[in-house]
Amino acid sequence: MDATMLSLELKQRYDAQSKKVDSVVPNLAGNYVQTSFGPVWVMTAGAEGAPPLLLLHGLHTVAPFCIEFFAKLAEKYHIICPDIPGQAGKTPGMAPIPNNQAYAIWLDSLLDSLKIERCAAVGLSFGGALLLDLATRSPTRLSAVSLVVPAGFFRPIWRPLKKLFMPFISFKLHTDQLHFDQLMKPLMGDNWPELESYYFSVFQAGIPMTLLPPGPFEAKDLIKFTSPVQLILATDDIYFAPSKVEKYARAVMPNLSQVIEIEDLHVPSVENRERIQDQVLEFMQKESRV
Repeated sequence: MDATMLSLELKQRYDAQSKKVDSVVPNLAGNYVQTSFGPVWVMTAGAEGAPPLLLLHGLHTVAPFCIEFFAKLAEKYHIICPDIPGQAGKTPGMAPIPNNQAYAIWLDSLLDSLKIERCAAVGLSFGGALLLDLATRSPTRLSAVSLVVPAGFFRPIWRPLKKLFMPFISFKLHTDQLHFDQLMKPLMGDNWPELESYYFSVFQAGIPMTLLPPGPFEAKDLIKFTSPVQLILATDDIYFAPSKVEKYARAVMPNLSQVIEIEDLHVPSVENRERIQDQVLEFMQKESRV
């Protein structure tokens, strides 16, 4: 998907979200970074002299939404949040294939262009799988990692299918706001209306879903990755049962040092987003050594 193909409504919603985030984080900026794989749209926030922190968004939860989710990190870190190619953001190009370390190669190229040898990192949902992919290829590049409701440990089938199949069919038949609300209910409830509206605009624009993240990963893939890892899960996650995620994570990552479970949906409430930010910031301040 080329960034120029974003619908007018999506562009307006993207810009409106950026304007909102500009009021809550210091020094918000967005620029294209030239990499060996082409230009990447990167949004940054926080002091230039602060330690860098790579922030990777979830599926179609593009940079300005992800930065709002983790705004408190800008108090201590220089946040670097790229729009992932193949999703509804400003980075042009198709999505990398989910295997052969394609996402990791893309991230290595971006970090090289930014002259970042090593940094802390936070991955949200789809973005968590990208960090695991990077950890398989460049394990020493990440000083500490927080994985928030992450993909990458297994591919969920029955859990989302049970709750999303009929609402999805109903939405495809009617394609209106009411049926889209019903489709989004198990994912996010009423927790983030602006993000739901962005998702609705993605569907209206006909942007294809990049459903497959990299993974699942095995212990042998991550054997050289020894940096501390925080895992934050949600009790009512439509995709990833928390007990199953923790089981798989402990099996493949002996460096898993903290597991936190939040009573909420995959996309949590404002109150729980605040709590998650605090937990991530505390973890990073304690564990990250660049």
